[in-house]
Amino acid sequence: MTEQGKKAVILAHDAFGTLKGKTANGLILYEGRYEIVAVIDRGKAGRDAGEVLGVGRKGIPIVGSFEESLKFGPEAFIIGVAPPGGQLPEEWREIIRDAIRNGLDIVNGLHQFFNEDPEFSPLAKKYGTQLYDLRKPPRDLRVAQGEAKNIKIPIVTFNSTDCATGKHVALMEFLKEAKKRGHNPGFVATGQTAMLLNPDAAGCIDAIPMDFVSGEVEKMILEVAAKGKDMIFVEGQGALSQPVWGYASLAILMGSWPTAVILAHDPFRKRRDGFPQFEMPSPNEDIKLIETLCPSTKVVGIVVDGELYQDIIQKSDEEIKIAMERIRKETGLPSVDVLRFGASELFDCLLERFKALKKL
Repeated sequence: MTEQGKKAVILAHDAFGTLKGKTANGLILYEGRYEIVAVIDRGKAGRDAGEVLGVGRKGIPIVGSFEESLKFGPEAFIIGVAPPGGQLPEEWREIIRDAIRNGLDIVNGLHQFFNEDPEFSPLAKKYGTQLYDLRKPPRDLRVAQGEAKNIKIPIVTFNSTDCATGKHVALMEFLKEAKKRGHNPGFVATGQTAMLLNPDAAGCIDAIPMDFVSGEVEKMILEVAAKGKDMIFVEGQGALSQPVWGYASLAILMGSWPTAVILAHDPFRKRRDGFPQFEMPSPNEDIKLIETLCPSTKVVGIVVDGELYQDIIQKSDEEIKIAMERIRKETGLPSVDVLRFGASELFDCLLERFKALKKL
């Protein structure tokens, strides 16, 4: 795992504040393993990172180049963009070489492993820096045993109707709400961004061989349950109805056997992120899939992805409230943009579910 507390800069050229920059966005919205001192994005240089995300000044500047970021004294360099397929843009190689030469550790969430790169690996050894490949599969993989079903504390899985609909953002807001109410929640991260946000257990499941994904999710849940938590939140990936990434969502569902599910949905998206040939489903379609494939669970609320942090297509509060009401009528479930309006209402729904099942 990466080191805790180091100063870091995030590379997010032409992506910060958009869906493509969700790793960078998440690390600015929430405190994680690193102290973020600057974001590198040539298109938004000169602005404050928090203001771009619509959450107010964070005191984190956006600069136009890696060279400019050095004046903030970074010790680590984070790849803040997760392109489809997880491959490194060729133009970024020189920037990464410069970062290594300046003694910065490299935190890489792409599918390309920098420790196996014939250029980066020897260069890092020469300059005494670390290369962290977040998607490197763990050792001692296991298949699922169904043990998550027997855990006495409630498990909540955050599913969605598509990729990049704010699952990990929603999870972080629920963590804050749970702690505010005096609970001791655990957090299982299953993607490269959430792995950097101080989870209780973490693994990038889209890089694990398919036979072992649900088993690794189950193992992480058991690990967190053993820490004395009173509930566990599990980050989902993709969506059951997503034709390309649906296997990941299914494996997480089967590994966690959740007490309840929170479903994230972007009501303004017409086509799937990165795959415009596929239409977006309605929330009811994914609710049916979730509750059919995992009959012991129930979707208790919908998190609306209100695109607050998307600098180009930001929606107004009024537009979000209209969308929330429409989803309530369609699904019969409470619907809230938790980043704008907080997670209190939906957290109450979770507590009702837990108490009904005598899980809390």
